[in-house]
Amino acid sequence: MFRTRVLPALLGAIIVLAALTLLIAATGKPLGESFQIILQGATGYPRTDAFGPVDAWDSVLHDMTLLLLTGLAVAIALQAGLFNIGAAGQLLMGAIAAAWIGTLTGVPERLHLPLALLVGAAAGALWAFAPVWLKVRRGAHEVISTIMFNYIALYLTHWLVTERLKDPAGDAPQTAVIADAARLPLLREDFLQASWGLGIAILTALGLWLVLYRTVWGYETRATGANRDAADAAGAPTARRMVEAMLLSGGLAGLAGAIEVCGSQYRFFEGFPSEYGFDGIAVALLAGNHPAVAVVSAWLMSALRSGAYHLHAETGAPKEIAVVAQAVLILYVAAVYLRKRRVEG
Repeated sequence: MFRTRVLPALLGAIIVLAALTLLIAATGKPLGESFQIILQGATGYPRTDAFGPVDAWDSVLHDMTLLLLTGLAVAIALQAGLFNIGAAGQLLMGAIAAAWIGTLTGVPERLHLPLALLVGAAAGALWAFAPVWLKVRRGAHEVISTIMFNYIALYLTHWLVTERLKDPAGDAPQTAVIADAARLPLLREDFLQASWGLGIAILTALGLWLVLYRTVWGYETRATGANRDAADAAGAPTARRMVEAMLLSGGLAGLAGAIEVCGSQYRFFEGFPSEYGFDGIAVALLAGNHPAVAVVSAWLMSALRSGAYHLHAETGAPKEIAVVAQAVLILYVAAVYLRKRRVEG
């Protein structure tokens, strides 16, 4: 247990700390003060910077919500043997669908929010259907097709937000603000970004954990990802499980986009933050594609981002420090995974 679980985790933490130390030293900033600022930003410790009072929990929990959902999206696809690189495009489609529903009039108030979230998730799932259909029916590699669909989503949403769904009250390429009934409540009154979408994300992670490891569907899905030929020989409907897992993956990414619209931005706009779809890959890999562990890895990634941002705001150090540290961590996780596969093989 210690050698297989605890030791790799400790070694990973040491490697990340070493990488952060080297990066901070390269910027010429004092190490002790820099690590204190990173820790304050990562743990939500309230402080005051050049822009006034800061509660870092707002940004940490906001980023954690999106990273957890996109990480789950990547993880559920990987469990079925599929590498979904299209979470960014699926997030965009879910976001613009939720923004469209959120601006509709005549929708009952009690149904407005759940309808916006459901339609956003459905839009993400629909965007994932074509790549998985091409994979199952024509053998097209899902990495290539999902990347292509990211660009289609980017330019399609650009056209929609500048032509069809543009706010008639302004000139900016954005939709109108969604109705109050379609908004998620914030976790605290003084927060600006973190909403109860975090609760939805955590419950989703726990639900996926139970489904994957306590149901026949989950067993067949994991068997398909582990060895499709063996699962076929055992009678598992592998093609169906791959399609279902990919649709669920797209739905989770679409839900992330819908939560960002309903809980933080309150509209869709040109340049909507879709990078969380790519960052979700790191969350899934760090968690070993386990939904419950993804809750922890999503927090770690969001805390690292927040800490690096506060270091940048306080000292002027490059905020890309977090990206480089994440890359080092991903390389380490990938090396551990490949070594494990080589030993087992």
